[in-house]
Amino acid sequence: MKKQITRTLLGFFAVLVLAAGAQAQAARGLEVQIPFDFVAGQKQMPAGKYTVRRVRVDSAGALLIKGEGKGSAAVVMTSTGDENPARAVLTFRQHGERYFLALVSIPGTASVREFAKSGAERAAERESAKSKPEPGESKTVTVAGRVQ
Repeated sequence: MKKQITRTLLGFFAVLVLAAGAQAQAARGLEVQIPFDFVAGQKQMPAGKYTVRRVRVDSAGALLIKGEGKGSAAVVMTSTGDENPARAVLTFRQHGERYFLALVSIPGTASVREFAKSGAERAAERESAKSKPEPGESKTVTVAGRVQ
């Protein structure tokens, strides 16, 4: 009888430990210093220190991007990227002097999160292409962060 109780308790604690580990992994976030103003979804964000994490633990699609300053927060919808996150980075598409958030990579999560191009980004892309003497692709800028 004692062996059964001991095994049951050990099993129960093992499940708790595994559940806590899964919860901690799902709640991972990214802390990053962004040296330029940028657009996340439809919102203009100032340069500064940001944290990026899921809005809800059970939903990878919505991310909260929260800055230190007042009013510098946005909730943005993402799609699943093709890669497995290897590094803690944010990647931006640059059109002229404007930067648009393109993807978020947080190691320990299921996938890289990608951002669709907004109407404002397409307009900036067209404007940037007009002003360049030689048409070319937009540049990408990657900013490294650290996992929280």
